[in-house]
Amino acid sequence: MFQRFRGVLWRIRHILIALTAIACLLAVVQAASGLAPPTRQVVVSSQQLAAGSALKEADLRVADVPIDMVPDGALTSIDHAAGEILVSGLPKGMPLPDSLLLTSEFLDSAPEGYAVMPVTIVADGTEDLATPGTSVALYAPPPEFDESAEAVIVAEHAIVVGHGKLPDSDGFLSDSENTRTIFLAIPQDAVNLVLGYGTRTAMRIVLNAA
Repeated sequence: MFQRFRGVLWRIRHILIALTAIACLLAVVQAASGLAPPTRQVVVSSQQLAAGSALKEADLRVADVPIDMVPDGALTSIDHAAGEILVSGLPKGMPLPDSLLLTSEFLDSAPEGYAVMPVTIVADGTEDLATPGTSVALYAPPPEFDESAEAVIVAEHAIVVGHGKLPDSDGFLSDSENTRTIFLAIPQDAVNLVLGYGTRTAMRIVLNAA
C-alpha cells in the first residue's frame, strides 16, 4: 500500500515535466502541419504559482487546451479550485489537475503504518526541492545553549505529501517569513517524537538520496 501511495506522489512530482514536454511537442507538430488539434476547456494557471499558494480566482482561467495535453482529473470549473492550497508549483498556462490540490481526501490517504502531519520547518530553500513524493529526513535543532550537541534526527524516512499555505508577511524579517508548513507522511513510531519537537521548535528537512 505504501508503494502505491508513494507512486501517486511520484506521478505528481513529474506531471509538470510531462505536461511541458507534451506542450513543446504539440507546438512543433502544429507549426509543421498547420493543423489545429481538438481541444477541451479546462482550468489553467493565469500566472506562475508557487507550492503552498492559496488559489484565488485571479490565479486561474478557463482555456481551450489540446486534448492530448489535458491530464487526468483536470478541473473544468474555477469554483472547484478557488480557496484550495496548491501542493506543488505550477507554471503559467498549465492545466490544473485535482491531484495538485491539498484536499482532505488526499491527506486522509496515508498508507498503513504512516500518518500525514503538518510540520513547521525552517525555510532554507530545501523546501523548494521537496516536491510531493520526495523522501526526506526530519531534524530538530540541538538543545539551546549546547554548542557541542548535534541536531536530533526525528524521522529518518518521511515522504513529502504537499506544501501548506505560504506564510503571510507580517513585517520585516518576521518569523512567518523564515518558516514554512509542509505535510509529511510520518512512520507511526516517530509520530510522538515529531509532535513533541514540533510544539517547541521549527525543524529542518534534508533530502534523502534517491
